[in-house]
Amino acid sequence: MNKRSGWREPELWLGAWTLALMWIGFSLAFGSDMLGHNPRDSFTLMAIAWRNGKLSLGQDYPWLELAIFNNDWYVSFPSVPALVLLPFTVFFGEQTPNTLLTGFYFLGSYFAAYFLCRRWRKPAHAAFMALFMTAGCSLFDFSLSGGVWNQAQLLCLFLTVCFAYGISGESPFGWGVGLFCLALSVGCRPFQAVYVPFGLMMLYSHIVERGNVHGCKAVLRMIPYLIAPALVALALGWYNWVRFGNPLEFGHNYLPEFTRNPDQPQLGLQYVRHNIENLLRLPEIVDHHLEFPRFDGFAFWLVNPMFVSATIAGLLRLTKRVWDRWDSVLLVSFIAEIFLLLMHKTFGGWQFGARYLCDLIPMLLLFELRGQKDTPAWEAAIGIFAIAFNIVGTIAFRLMDMGVW
Repeated sequence: MNKRSGWREPELWLGAWTLALMWIGFSLAFGSDMLGHNPRDSFTLMAIAWRNGKLSLGQDYPWLELAIFNNDWYVSFPSVPALVLLPFTVFFGEQTPNTLLTGFYFLGSYFAAYFLCRRWRKPAHAAFMALFMTAGCSLFDFSLSGGVWNQAQLLCLFLTVCFAYGISGESPFGWGVGLFCLALSVGCRPFQAVYVPFGLMMLYSHIVERGNVHGCKAVLRMIPYLIAPALVALALGWYNWVRFGNPLEFGHNYLPEFTRNPDQPQLGLQYVRHNIENLLRLPEIVDHHLEFPRFDGFAFWLVNPMFVSATIAGLLRLTKRVWDRWDSVLLVSFIAEIFLLLMHKTFGGWQFGARYLCDLIPMLLLFELRGQKDTPAWEAAIGIFAIAFNIVGTIAFRLMDMGVW
């Protein structure tokens, strides 16, 4: 970065205002209450229960996905987003401004992505790639509402970009913060744990390079950076254990849809083929207009084109013989997370695009950025298509849901 880099770069703010105005414009156009409360929010209820000294909700909320265990009702999602909402419940009670928070997670992801991109790209290129990551995926549509699923996925997006930024830098403070953010992201979307090996290996490499130490000495120097992430992991495991008697169980297995059908568990190899088929299906022309599948995702490469651009970047590195061990570790992480996500019984409810696979996008961005200092024409073309498709697709999808399209 040059001397006027960082927060003073006009390209940063041009991209940020573009994204913010897009978000506000779409919210107004489709009647989203930006300052209001989306009732499909179990995280607010979880935070209020904590303030009352309780682990359970004490009653059913039929419009929410709640776990039923020992004749009581529990939030069936990892708990980190509820921590953010906790102070807001003091002032707003059950009417927290969850949609506004989701928008902040989305905009915050842009800022984190911009600074990540500046490690390899000039300001204008960095702003473009940050917009590619945010507005060019199906989470753009998802950011317009503060439902429980939206909060978890958008906060995960933000925390994972922060992890990528912190662990890939030269600052020891950034390494620690990055790993802490990764731990918190697991408390939003558990399969982000696939990036723990990458984070630990990168930390070890940083310490070896900076301290000129190896082996056990380097491992010992890693410990201070791992204390905060370990405390997060312990807290998440303890919270699951006191509620369900299992540190890895956050409640989803106790949803009625799984307890009523024990032969159809939450995760299983039998779901992989069907999920792949759903993720490859294309929108259809119905009655002379474009119809998007509403459930279980569709054409992930079309709605999340960073999968395409990252694949091309990887193939180019292989051809140029500049592929390194970090590329290999990230590739294994991507394959592991995709496989785990494909094992879900469903690939998500009402949605535009393929939102589960958006969990990979921050690390795909890091994979794509490494070793490439400029934005080539093919990457710019894919990024422009991604942003345009998600803007037009979101409009069409929302109008279709309203019965107008």
